[in-house]
Amino acid sequence: MNFIAWTFGVSANCSIIGSMIVYSWGMFHPDYEVSRSHVFVAYLIICWGACFTVMFANRILPMINRLGSFLILGGLFVTIIVCAVMPSKNGKGYASNAFVWKDWNNDTGYTSNGFVFLAGMLNGAFAVGTPDCVTHIAEEIPQ
Repeated sequence: MNFIAWTFGVSANCSIIGSMIVYSWGMFHPDYEVSRSHVFVAYLIICWGACFTVMFANRILPMINRLGSFLILGGLFVTIIVCAVMPSKNGKGYASNAFVWKDWNNDTGYTSNGFVFLAGMLNGAFAVGTPDCVTHIAEEIPQ
């Protein structure tokens, strides 16, 4: 069951990254028409690239890990700085307390506010739950 869980986890992450790359390309190239086959090809490239990295570049995995950690922490600090500085630079100001914590706008087209709220919460749960799960698994490894 653990193998199946890791396989599904890797395939889901490869699919998310492939979709992000293809749709990001489409966002900056308006004449480009996104196709499901493009997402699938990007998925295969990322999946096989990760597979070949693990199989043939095992020695540089610690360096890749350190580089990824640096980029994640750097991205966190850049995001915090941009979110703190930009509202005062673009003249719109900061959002009100009620807008952030009280008001609810469902502009998705779905009629169920509960479904939209839960679907939005799943992204955050995936982002928080994955490191939490890995941390608990690492605690259980015998020394």
